[in-house]
Amino acid sequence: MGQASVEDVPEPTRRNVRAKVLEVLAHYASAGGRGPIPLGRLFQDICDGLVQEGTIPGRSDGAKFASLEYSHHTDRFPDFGVSPDIGSLVRQVLWELYVQGILTPSPQAHQVLNHQKGYAGLLPLISQMDLDHAVLTPYGVDILADTSGRVKVHDPDRYLANFWGADPQPDREMMRYLEESVAVFRGAHFLATIVLLGVASERLVEVLAESLREALGDPTGTEWFEKRYSNKRDISARFKALSGTLMGQYADELNREKLKDAFNGVVTLTFEQIRNARNEIAHPKGREFTWNEVSGFLHNYVQYFIYANRTIAFLRVNQKTG
Repeated sequence: MGQASVEDVPEPTRRNVRAKVLEVLAHYASAGGRGPIPLGRLFQDICDGLVQEGTIPGRSDGAKFASLEYSHHTDRFPDFGVSPDIGSLVRQVLWELYVQGILTPSPQAHQVLNHQKGYAGLLPLISQMDLDHAVLTPYGVDILADTSGRVKVHDPDRYLANFWGADPQPDREMMRYLEESVAVFRGAHFLATIVLLGVASERLVEVLAESLREALGDPTGTEWFEKRYSNKRDISARFKALSGTLMGQYADELNREKLKDAFNGVVTLTFEQIRNARNEIAHPKGREFTWNEVSGFLHNYVQYFIYANRTIAFLRVNQKTG
C-alpha cells in the first residue's frame, strides 16, 4: 500500500485543516496552557473539531476521537480512524509549526542504566527531547493568542488572503512568486524566500508601471514607458523613473487621496528593503537572515502591495488625455 499523500487532499480541505490546527493551539495559548501538550490528544482535538464543522466525516462508531485511548509506545502514530491523508496532513501542519518556532519538543528528564564496565546502576538524570509532547514557545503564544488582527505570516491561507481579496485583483504572475516565497519560508529556506519575494516585488513594480503607461495615454505614456522606463536594466533605476513620473504627473491628486505619502514611504522603503536584501544574496558576503527578519519582509509586503494596488486603482480612473 502506498503512503497517503496530502497532495490528494482538496485545497479547501487543506485550508480548513490548517485553520483548525491553529485554532486548537490558539485555545491552549489563550488559556495559558503552553504545555507539555500530548500530541496524541492534540491530534484528537483537531480531528474532533474538523468533524464538528463538517470538514471530515466522523468515526463509523460515532465515538469522539478525544474519548479514545492511545499509547505513546507504538511503532506508528495512530490515526484513530481518520483517513490516512488527513492524518498525514495534520502531522505535516504541526511539523511546519515546529520549523517556524511556534512549537518545540518538550524537554523530559530520563534515567538510564549504565552498562559500562559491568556497572548496572542508574546514571544521573539526563535531559532529552520528548517528541510525544509539544510545548508552545513564548513566540508561539504571542502569535496564537494575538487578537490585534496583524498579518499572520505563519498561516499561508490567511496571509495570501490579503492579496487574493484585493480590488483590483493582484497580478497572477506576482502571486505565483509570492506563493512560492511563502511556501519555502515555511520550510525555513530564508535565502530562497527573499529571492522569490524580490521577483514578486519587481513584478508588482512592473504592473504599476504598465498602469501608469495606460493612464498617461498614447503617445505620452508609451514614449515614457519605452524611452525612460523599460530600457533601464536595473530595477532600482526603473523604480526611480516610475516614482518620478508618477509624482510629476499626479502629486496633487495622490496627496488628496492620501496615497502620496504612502507611496513615498511604505512602497518606496519596502521596495528598497527587499531589493537590498536580495542584492546581498546575489553578491555573497556570508550574510545570514533570521526567521524574524524574513518574517518581517513578508509582513511588510502586505502594506507595500495594498498601497501599490490602491495606486493602480487610482490610475485606472484618472486617465490623462495623452
